[in-house]
Parts: sequence; C-alpha cells; structure tokens
Amino acid sequence: MGRLDSRTKLALGLMAIVAILIGSKPETLTVECIVLMASLPVLGMWRPWVHSLRLIGPMIGMVFIISLLSFDLSVALILSVRLLNLLTVSFIFFRSIAPEELGGALRKMGLPFSFAFILTTAMRYVPLMGQKIRHILDAQLSRGIDLRPRPRNVGNFMALFVPLLVQSFLLSEELAMAMESRGFGRAGRSSRREYRLALWEYGLMVVSLTCLVLFAIWEKG
Repeated sequence: MGRLDSRTKLALGLMAIVAILIGSKPETLTVECIVLMASLPVLGMWRPWVHSLRLIGPMIGMVFIISLLSFDLSVALILSVRLLNLLTVSFIFFRSIAPEELGGALRKMGLPFSFAFILTTAMRYVPLMGQKIRHILDAQLSRGIDLRPRPRNVGNFMALFVPLLVQSFLLSEELAMAMESRGFGRAGRSSRREYRLALWEYGLMVVSLTCLVLFAIWEKG
C-alpha cells in the first residue's frame, strides 16, 4: 500500500468499513475476518496487531458479554466479530498512512487546513500521550505507588492524572508557540509534497466501489 496515494488509501479504507457495516450474516462476517487476518502478514502488520490485542481484546470481550446478557449467543458473536473487523480495518488504515499524508489528502479533497491540522495533530499526539502515560506509570511504580487497575488502587490514580494533566498543558503550550512562530494563520499556504492520483488508482477505486455495490445488493438479497 506504500505506492498508493493517500486519497486512494482513504477511499479504500472507507469502503472496507462500509462493507463490514453492511454485512449482517455470520458467514459474511467470518469471511471478512479471515480475509483481514490473512492480509495482516502480507502487509507486515501481524506482530503489531497482536500487540494491540491487549487494548482491543478487553473491549471486544465486554461487547460480547453485554450482548450475550442482552440478546443471545448468535447476536453476541455477530457484534463481536463485526467490532473485531472494524478495529482491524482501522488498525491497517492508520498503520499504512502517515498523519501528514492524511492531512494532505484531506486538503486536496477541499477540507479546510485547520480541520486537517486538528486531525493530523490528534493522530500524532495520541501515541505520544500513550508513551507519556507509560513513563509516568514506570516513574510512580519506582516510587512504590501501585497504579495497576485494581479497586484498592483507585486512590492512587491522582498520581497518574495530575502529572499527565501538567504534561498535556506543557505540550499544548509548546504546540501553540510553534504554530505562532511558523505563521499558522498565514494565507497562501503551500504543501511540501504534491499529491497526484495515477490513472490506475482511479480504476482501482471504481472497481472497488462496483464490488461494494454488488456486495450490498447480494447481502440484502
């Protein structure tokens, strides 16, 4: 996917999400899950995806339990597999496109620069804040403060939230100073990279859209 234009990646990602949302049969969702699992090693994302299961696994398990208590086993399985497919597609998309590429694609599609900047900044700062949370946990653990998710540790969570809040304010201040020094509101902004769609990418999106429409017709019977 490295040679694809960012707009092509965005279009394919959105169509994949729509295909998962359209699928309502257990067989369809299972086939989609198998295709996604098979694509992870091909794209070189299998190991990072396995590591991400520590975060998405509890979420899927919670959805399964709530659905099982509210409905029945078949509905719980359908909702859990659909959520797994959606999270896997999102994982593949965000691992294959850099924040600056996504921002460039959105600007090429006519979205305001401020909106694209907010989105790309969020993509950059989410992993950064995750890294800072890990550093705070390690620092507090070295001081003997247990922040593991246990009921008896609820009173210790302020030792995580306060440093995290302070560092968030510092990051926002540094970002504001950097934006001001580089003329964020200046008109006539240019892009460092020129984004162009190749002819075969147009063909790929047309074929993918056609397959999506045919799949929707077949799925709805």
